[in-house]
Amino acid sequence: MIEIKWNDLILVAGTSIGAAAIVVTFFAIGIRLLANAQHLAIAGKNKKKKDHFAAQVAYRLSAALSFLVSSSVMMIGLYIIVTFSKAVPK
Repeated sequence: MIEIKWNDLILVAGTSIGAAAIVVTFFAIGIRLLANAQHLAIAGKNKKKKDHFAAQVAYRLSAALSFLVSSSVMMIGLYIIVTFSKAVPK
């Protein structure tokens, strides 16, 4: 007879849903920040470029940081999966 460890199942389900939410959220934030930087670049063509350059750089750096966090969470998850799948006896 197969026994289901419900506490472990709920822990794994909650962790995977939470990690997926973090990855999607940070990726979406990064895309939004890149869109803001592009809008400033278009608006900067009509006005002085100095005013919008610092904001563009800030948006692009924030977007890169957001993508970095998103990919780091994904890579940590993959590392945990690979590491613990080898440690489980068959």
